[in-house]
Amino acid sequence: MKKLLLALVILFLVSCSSLQVTNNYDKSVNFKSFTTFSLYPWNKDLDKTVNAYDKQTIMDAVKSEMQRRGYQYVEKDGELIVSTFVILKNKTDYQAYTDHYGGYAGYGGGWGYYGSPWAYGYGWGPGFSTTTITSRDYVQGSLLIDIFELKSKKLIWQGIGTGEVDDDPATRDRNLPKSVSHIFRRYPIPKQNKK
Repeated sequence: MKKLLLALVILFLVSCSSLQVTNNYDKSVNFKSFTTFSLYPWNKDLDKTVNAYDKQTIMDAVKSEMQRRGYQYVEKDGELIVSTFVILKNKTDYQAYTDHYGGYAGYGGGWGYYGSPWAYGYGWGPGFSTTTITSRDYVQGSLLIDIFELKSKKLIWQGIGTGEVDDDPATRDRNLPKSVSHIFRRYPIPKQNKK
């Protein structure tokens, strides 16, 4: 099962709402001064975990996000170099649910007041609770997108999206580009409207 999940990779981008995104960039850089970009070659080690279709979907989505911000794609030596990397981790999620059954009222004897040695009255009986703990194994995936300036070789922007792996190809195919777009959401240059 573990190998099957790893082979299905990048399925983690289920929906934008479940994707946790962080971004950071160099505030001293004028991102509008660049006009071209290239894609850094795919890390061949990722081919063991990311299938060819998902790889192409990711690369196409990244390319589209850059183009929609006014950059022109060139095969190599673009002013900006975009690198994409995937990290997968096995995780376990624990959930606890407690059922509490309260005490009960009763009538019984006990010590009385004002010198009476014995009296009757209401009281509470003991309660009890049960706690059920369940665990669920899943794969957490992270997609890292780094943008370097070719001339200085300096990292100027990074976006990371992290979420649970989804093994449904239909939802993965539909949501993967949306999730890449979500990672780029805080890029210093907004998307331009399609003409």
